[in-house]
Amino acid sequence: MSDDILWIKSRMPGVVQDGSSLVSTGLVSCLRDHHAIDLLCLRMTSREEAQAADRSCPFRNVFVADPDNAGGLARRIGCRLSYTLRSELTATPRSVFYESGRRARAMLERILAERRYRRIIAEYYTVAPLLEGLESQTSLILHDADHLTFDLEALQEPSLVRRAWLHHRAAQMRAFVKRVGPRFDAVLTLTPFDRQAYEALGIERIESLDVPLPDLPLTAPELEGESIAFLGSVDYGPNRDALGWFLTDVFPAVLKRFPAARVRVFGGGDRAGLGSPNVDWMGRIPQEDFAQVLGSATLGIAPIRLGTGVKVKVLDMMWHGLPVVSTSLASRGTPAEHGGALIADTPAAFAEAVCELLGSRARRLELQGASRQLLIERHASPAARARVARKLLGRA
Repeated sequence: MSDDILWIKSRMPGVVQDGSSLVSTGLVSCLRDHHAIDLLCLRMTSREEAQAADRSCPFRNVFVADPDNAGGLARRIGCRLSYTLRSELTATPRSVFYESGRRARAMLERILAERRYRRIIAEYYTVAPLLEGLESQTSLILHDADHLTFDLEALQEPSLVRRAWLHHRAAQMRAFVKRVGPRFDAVLTLTPFDRQAYEALGIERIESLDVPLPDLPLTAPELEGESIAFLGSVDYGPNRDALGWFLTDVFPAVLKRFPAARVRVFGGGDRAGLGSPNVDWMGRIPQEDFAQVLGSATLGIAPIRLGTGVKVKVLDMMWHGLPVVSTSLASRGTPAEHGGALIADTPAAFAEAVCELLGSRARRLELQGASRQLLIERHASPAARARVARKLLGRA
């Protein structure tokens, strides 16, 4: 058996620096120095093709299998109707049929007929049916506990119809994961909270891992001023909810004590309904300028109230040297839940935590140092990356 690895993910990570891609890039970096890694992805844009051809690409080969619904409008509509019916008849999330279709199966069979792999690493539950018969050599990475995410969204949904639909999707997810999850040699989550959620569904061979990060910068920001950084596109529901909650329920109390404080929103999206004084919309900052611009902030916030999985924005702000105020939900899988951030879940407590940091540079520097040490120990050291590599290879 060769020492090669086949990585399976719906999209090639790296072009768009969203949370999922940053996680995937970090995981791949733990293995690429000692293993040749091939990627099977299920669609590819022209930008991704250019990245695959670049010498810096971490994958030796990139194989592409277009989804079965690729084609004209009639084909897309037909597939959607077919997948919806099959979803209801089999208690399977509809997205599974999009990413585990005939073309993907044929491509995987061709790859395995030509090459031998020591390990298969697959991201997301949606590709699980592709790997039938290969589960004993596969590590399945589950980025989120989607069944809990749907239930959490339902709790805040005012529409009875929409609420029922979200609970229905959660039930589908539970049924599907209970069927397929226990078959895999290793199942990996990004937070202990998600691991426990899947253990409750009967998955026994499961571990959580700390998302690997690059070596920390040699210098840290000075943390002067009164600016508050928020990371994330507000077109994404949990981000929009978080920023709206902060601006409406938290920020007014902060402005009473620090009237010069400003929120700097890093990310795009529709600003409608998010109006507030003292907000600077930074948009998407070019990657080469991002560290400098973000480093001019005083602190970061992660007022996330929806979703599961690791909130990469928390890791990102800490990696860039910002002290962070986070909700309990956003702290999962990051140094925040180990003392590396201030945790608050109510408007009054969140405002008090922000004011505590705005009012004391010494406290900001203390928290910066604590998070930096935890990042090194858990996310950004050779030892941390080696721990992740062992889990990915099924050696935990």
